[in-house]
Amino acid sequence: MDDAYNYQDIRDSLTKNGRRRSLKTLFQLPLSTRTSIYGSISATAAVGSIPADIVREIVDLLAPSDILSFSLASKHLRALLLPALYETVTLKSSKNCRVTLNMLRSRKDICAHVRKLAVRPNYYLAWPRPDEQLSEAWVVTMIQDISMDLTAMHTFDWDGLELPDDSLWETLRSNCPELRSVFSNVGIRPLDPSCTLFDFSNLTSFSLIVRHGLGGSDLFPVQEALPLRLWDMLLTRCPDLQELAICSFSSSARVFDFDRITEGHWPKLHTLTLGSFGYQSDFSLGPPALTSTLSAFLDLHTDLKYIRFLWNFKRWMSPDEIPMRLASSSLPALDTFIGVYQQLAELPNPQAIETLDLTCEPVYESRLAAVCPILRTLTNLTSLDIWTHVLNPSQDHALFFFSILTSCPKLTDFHFMCTTSFTVKPLKQLITQLYLLPSLKRFSLTKGHKYIDENMLSTALRILKYNPALKQINIRWARERCPNHLKQEGCYDVVVDKQGIPEALAVVERGIPLIGVPFLRRFRHRLDTGGGSDFKRKMRKDVRVIPL
Repeated sequence: MDDAYNYQDIRDSLTKNGRRRSLKTLFQLPLSTRTSIYGSISATAAVGSIPADIVREIVDLLAPSDILSFSLASKHLRALLLPALYETVTLKSSKNCRVTLNMLRSRKDICAHVRKLAVRPNYYLAWPRPDEQLSEAWVVTMIQDISMDLTAMHTFDWDGLELPDDSLWETLRSNCPELRSVFSNVGIRPLDPSCTLFDFSNLTSFSLIVRHGLGGSDLFPVQEALPLRLWDMLLTRCPDLQELAICSFSSSARVFDFDRITEGHWPKLHTLTLGSFGYQSDFSLGPPALTSTLSAFLDLHTDLKYIRFLWNFKRWMSPDEIPMRLASSSLPALDTFIGVYQQLAELPNPQAIETLDLTCEPVYESRLAAVCPILRTLTNLTSLDIWTHVLNPSQDHALFFFSILTSCPKLTDFHFMCTTSFTVKPLKQLITQLYLLPSLKRFSLTKGHKYIDENMLSTALRILKYNPALKQINIRWARERCPNHLKQEGCYDVVVDKQGIPEALAVVERGIPLIGVPFLRRFRHRLDTGGGSDFKRKMRKDVRVIPL
């Protein structure tokens, strides 16, 4: 049920500027190393009493909103930071597309600073309010109008309802000489075998994704053959490919046959996303490349750092074993793996894994004996996303949580997802054991929601009470049997005083209430610490009383 969330992770990370990390985007696909993006002010020119090169170092640590505020301090700073402000332009709605594309058409000087452009007209994942309608043909025309001025653009990401008109790809290929990363989604329209999207050469990144939300009810949809011209582009004209994604987030409606990917050899490939894998009509695992040539393909690509395999087992559980058959020298650089736990069992270098996502399907208590030993082999794991089912919240699940947490004690980022009902009792059993993760800084909770549950802020305060060292808490409410699974979400950044004791929460909440209109609110919630350091001692005392 979390496909929309996972889909958005991929789309955001493909055009992410890489300045900061945040659990709002739990996984990142690395882009090629960026060169200097700042204005042509001399490195020794001062901004006030601060050398310009020091200003650039500071800006590299700032969020985009902070860079904007910083740039408004003076004309000199504005000139220096303008390229950083527009390095990555992500238009997350029809309104953003309409306003920003009109602005860029009138400000050709700004176009020259854009290196990564992502457009999302008629955004089908807009939430909590639906996006307004906008002609995607108009969006294509506007991008074509400014294409001659996008002289520095090396990444373009199209995320509309359907694949754009062929003329867009022709124009970008002709007018944007630096373009090396091309990402596009598809909707319900069949792929045109002569589509000009497949006429690029020398790409370093390419993505073709079936967008989320197409519906469908096929348990075993027929795999769609990809055009020969796509394979000719990838296999013969893009030898330096570094990132590749071919996958479906509507696997009950449309899936691609990506078997031919195993014919490729890209020595620089470091990021790979494929799917969906799953049961075939005879209940064998497929597509066929999974059990035949995929292992040899992975053995060959020793620079792979990020692998994401999308799995869809629909109404059934995954099998107990999924053979990988990897060589002992395979995947020496792999540090991020997203898939199912069975594939981890055969990784020859498990100690290299730092980021793991196990949200393809729920992990049940009955599988703890298989999952936990695998987790313990990942001795350098610092980021974990895991989906579990708590079938009866009135029972004691403390041992279940204890087993998971003690299997990965070095976590700094932990996302726990339980889309069944997750009431205060199992919540407390979980959060009172987070002390088992002494380095934990960011904790995210996605929980099955009932309208009688406490509000998100109360949950965040409850989490912080037992874990005062946290820097950020993220909470999401979901209801599996609703048209819109996600109901509310909140981000709570912990503000500390000079002694490092939490004194407030910087809060951003949005969602759909039981009654009323969708909301977005930002506020600062001051904590009642009850006496400075005594508050910290009280928390430490509380977390020692652990029900096991």
